[in-house]
Amino acid sequence: MLKITYSESDLLVEQVALTVEILVAQRSVVALRAGQPLVMQPGYGSFTLPADLPGVEVLTYTSHYRGMLEVVPCDAHCLEVTLRGTWFSNSLTSEEGILVTELGHTLERQLVTLWQLSMSRMVEQFRV
Repeated sequence: MLKITYSESDLLVEQVALTVEILVAQRSVVALRAGQPLVMQPGYGSFTLPADLPGVEVLTYTSHYRGMLEVVPCDAHCLEVTLRGTWFSNSLTSEEGILVTELGHTLERQLVTLWQLSMSRMVEQFRV
């Protein structure tokens, strides 16, 4: 399962060895026991990747993967990766939360690797 965590200051893309159903059950129990609200609904999430990353062209071929993944150019330098999945947050209007989706192990791994490469590149640019 691919998990994208959106926070006020950061974005984290990771592959998790759970199914969406198991995560829903776990999050529901934690929210119930903590007395915290939990909103779960179908949703979309996106992040950008540099268009010139090695291996990013593979995403253009897998775009529209079962209606769960779309990759479109933002501009000459970036691609926007949009994923459909299940959105978890503490309110209907929150911009912070978690989006989970299942795309298959290989595609999920490719997305995580590309995101990590883009983050490494960004860190290197700030060092210069």
